[in-house]
Amino acid sequence: MQATHAQLEAVLAAANHLLGARQDQMLTVEEWADLARAVAACTGRKTADLLIERDLEDAAEYGLAWDEATDGPLPASDED
Repeated sequence: MQATHAQLEAVLAAANHLLGARQDQMLTVEEWADLARAVAACTGRKTADLLIERDLEDAAEYGLAWDEATDGPLPASDED
């Protein structure tokens, strides 16, 4: 799979954002999801494949905007 110029720009923007957040000691699940989405778009994978379980649980808990068709499944809520 060949990444498009727009996809590569999205990866670069997400990586720059993440590095800036790291410098400020502010890493959020939104920042990890942005980076994972950009990489997933370039590689044909799902966002969920690139995040750790804790990030997926946080995404579900905090109601992060999530499209299961492109991002993959989130863990089921314990409240069910």
